[in-house]
Amino acid sequence: MRIMHCLLLLAFVAPGSAGQAPAPQASDEQARVFKIFAARVGQYVKLQKDVEASLPALKPTNDVARISEHQHSLARKIAQARRGARRGDIFTHGVTREFRRIIREEFLGPDAQLARKTIRQDEPSKATIRLHVNDVYPQDLPLTTTPPTLLSKLPQLPQDLAYRIIGRDLTLKDTKAGLIVDLIPNAIP
Repeated sequence: MRIMHCLLLLAFVAPGSAGQAPAPQASDEQARVFKIFAARVGQYVKLQKDVEASLPALKPTNDVARISEHQHSLARKIAQARRGARRGDIFTHGVTREFRRIIREEFLGPDAQLARKTIRQDEPSKATIRLHVNDVYPQDLPLTTTPPTLLSKLPQLPQDLAYRIIGRDLTLKDTKAGLIVDLIPNAIP
């Protein structure tokens, strides 16, 4: 009798799985997408370093005007070197899809209230700002903190890049040049 139960169980289970490869794990897909993202970020950082090396070196100074001029020169040169850059060059379709999934889980999950509180500004801007790739990050815009719980789920960035949330958009900001490197519009649900 026991053998008959095992045979019946095999008859129901085996046809659905015979000859089929196991479905890829979400973590395998995430690792693949994060690898693509890291490679594209690495290409940008190389470009940034090459462009910065072409500029006169900024000597240590407390002169805000000199520091600002160096930053503006770096931003102009990078934007010129990336004049054909478009949204999605770094946040590719696959990367965007995975980031949106992670962000959605963070902002709709059990810690959603804390995540929203982290990004809420005391004085939210009345105007909606639409940024584009190679735009300079507006100096009068507050630097919104990306929730630490979200940062722990996204790929770590090199020192001169940061994730910034502007309105509902997730941006990749070059902190050295002050440029928007790429963005995911309406990423925050």
